[in-house]
Amino acid sequence: MQNLLENNIFFVDEINNLAKNDTSLLVGMSEEMYHEQISELVLDATNKKAKIILVAGPSSSGKTTTSKLISKELEKYGKNGIFISLDDFFLDRAKTPKLPNGNYDFESLRALDIKYLNKFLNDLTKNKCAHMPKYNFITGKREEKYTKLTIDDNSVLIIEGLHALNPTLIKNHDSEVYKVYICVMSNFNLGDKTILNYTQVRLLRRLIRDYYTRARSIEQTLKTWNEVLDGEKVNIDPYKNQANYFVDSTHMYEPLLYAKYLMPLISENSQKTLEIKTKLNNFEQIDKSIIPENSLLCEFIQIK
Repeated sequence: MQNLLENNIFFVDEINNLAKNDTSLLVGMSEEMYHEQISELVLDATNKKAKIILVAGPSSSGKTTTSKLISKELEKYGKNGIFISLDDFFLDRAKTPKLPNGNYDFESLRALDIKYLNKFLNDLTKNKCAHMPKYNFITGKREEKYTKLTIDDNSVLIIEGLHALNPTLIKNHDSEVYKVYICVMSNFNLGDKTILNYTQVRLLRRLIRDYYTRARSIEQTLKTWNEVLDGEKVNIDPYKNQANYFVDSTHMYEPLLYAKYLMPLISENSQKTLEIKTKLNNFEQIDKSIIPENSLLCEFIQIK
């Protein structure tokens, strides 16, 4: 491990060598690094008697998978993890605020129905039951039918979303809350030179996920990426230092997957796409069959 990772830097030559000689070891080491963080934060949250675990992070950081694994880990302590996504509290698209260029600002806190979210949480904590909404991303509207959600004294709410750490989001529950910030936090270097930084890793995740699961072309995702980053600076970065625990979701073998499955989708029609191909050419290629079923990367590599 010492030769693979140092000061949040993964060394590409060593990773490529291990991929050629023992891919299973490479994958196993990487998954262990991630899952150990889940175990540590759940132990800490349990010791602090948290009733609500907030999981925030920028786009393509792995919030959904991490939240579900936290729920699973809580079972070891006799707790019942209740997963709640802030995406289900989106306002109807027609009511969503817009950016100056006319695009919907889904990155803004104003895109959420904060009033109903707080009513929902108050009902849960006071009455042990509330009605959970479901947002339909195809119609751009909240479903008419709500689901009744019931909790007990052993329940822990796990609320994930871009804005989960924003103090105006959830009020009156400070003593019960444990805050988690998750993001890709490591770079990939060839010698002293960074060839793939943590923000670019998130972009690669988003490119391949959007292509296969959201019917968005590589060019469409690239076109809106700067808007996503601008939104993160305003809506996420100011609150991340409030977190009780920081999760680095970087998987050292993930660029090798993108080298195989993302690179063929990318044309060389622009400087941006050519740069992505140039970066990925530095990595060996491995097959997606090596990914464990409980890996965070399954959230992004959804290739049939």
